[in-house]
Amino acid sequence: MKAKISAENSKLGKLPNISLSPIKSCVNCSHCSKLCYALKAYRMYPPTKKAWDHNLDLAKNHPKEYFQSIQEYVSKKNPKFFRWHVSGDILDQRYLSGMIKIARDNPETTFLAFTKNFSLDYRRVPQNLSIVFSMWPKMRKPVHKKGVSGFAWMQDGTEKRVPENAVECPGDCEHCGMCFHIAKIGGNVVFHKH
Repeated sequence: MKAKISAENSKLGKLPNISLSPIKSCVNCSHCSKLCYALKAYRMYPPTKKAWDHNLDLAKNHPKEYFQSIQEYVSKKNPKFFRWHVSGDILDQRYLSGMIKIARDNPETTFLAFTKNFSLDYRRVPQNLSIVFSMWPKMRKPVHKKGVSGFAWMQDGTEKRVPENAVECPGDCEHCGMCFHIAKIGGNVVFHKH
């Protein structure tokens, strides 16, 4: 069994990515589940739902095959960038270890993962894997941990904690790529609710 990897999508452009079922794979989604961007695509597009459900099942029940198929894809295609979880989140420490291994085995690719799973140990994350904590209004900000590259703030008009140095997302992942190097731009990006 192989993971379903998307070579591109309408939001990211030509940027390979892998996703899991929204909400079902998220650990800390009480602040965002009702406004989940991925949930809309999950409900509207049956092939997307099928692929994301397949990936979640594979990651939980056959993690060796899941990570092996991602490793094979990245090794073969050698993309400049690879995005973890347009939908879904880092499941647990074992899952994070699989992400770290793939990043270490593919130093020419820069990886990105937004996460609300603040409880994991990110100290072993290599430099080519940018871990960004997603911050929604009223969500308690975790203490910045070693291995975490920065924060992504969702601005809905009520968020007062966005740092002045936060860079505004231009909405063009394929040509921008700043989140892959968020630590170099001050560690903060802001996304406006859409």
